[in-house]
Amino acid sequence: MVVTVRTSGRTGFGWCAGIALAATLMVAGCSTSPKAPVAGPGEYVVQPGDTLYRIASKSGRSTADIARWNNLQDPDKLEAGQVLRVVPLGGAPVASSGSAGEPSPPARSAGAERSRPPKTREPEPPMPPASRRSDWGWPAPGQVIAGFNGGSNKGLDIAARPGDAVLSIGAGKVAVTEMLRGYGSVVMIDHGGSYMSVYTNLRTVQVKQGQRVERGQKIADIGGDEDGRSKLHFEIRYRGNAVDPRQYLTAR
Repeated sequence: MVVTVRTSGRTGFGWCAGIALAATLMVAGCSTSPKAPVAGPGEYVVQPGDTLYRIASKSGRSTADIARWNNLQDPDKLEAGQVLRVVPLGGAPVASSGSAGEPSPPARSAGAERSRPPKTREPEPPMPPASRRSDWGWPAPGQVIAGFNGGSNKGLDIAARPGDAVLSIGAGKVAVTEMLRGYGSVVMIDHGGSYMSVYTNLRTVQVKQGQRVERGQKIADIGGDEDGRSKLHFEIRYRGNAVDPRQYLTAR
């Protein structure tokens, strides 16, 4: 039996997607139980209640990357038990076998294997150096009423009135459009280079998942938070980690 998991529900913003393989329930006989799917290196088994955004947050990857690695056709639907790749091929050891009809490679002796130096990957910095982007603008013109502190506030709160326009800070592809309790409607835009912008407390969203957007394009109207206050909460994330937006947006 396959259980469909929908993308509604709170995923949280402490930050941080994709369908690749359908889990197969193998029944040996009427008295046996189905085998639970097992994740291999670089893989993740979808749990009930998971969303693409939640899985991306757990793995520190973008939803667009996970969707691409798993050839995801409909990112709004995940199935409990599905096995998803959450690192690119080559990013984790994965067992492989030769193609049918091809000879197997010659066996190597244990001594030869021990003598080979282990493969190493150049470590990637967890955060990029702060650098203003001339190709990024501000998502709204209002005054910043609460700044980034990396803890209780992982972005900027910008004063606004209900219905004010929310603009994409730069060119990119809409990765997520969700309704989250306490945040209103949420839009996430993948700008490439592991950068993602996040816009919350929205009222009317005017873009769709997978849509390309340009800098300054209107993507939504500002709504209010769960206390009825009108403001835009905005974040920039790098590899799933929140960074101070003031260090990257154009000065004003």
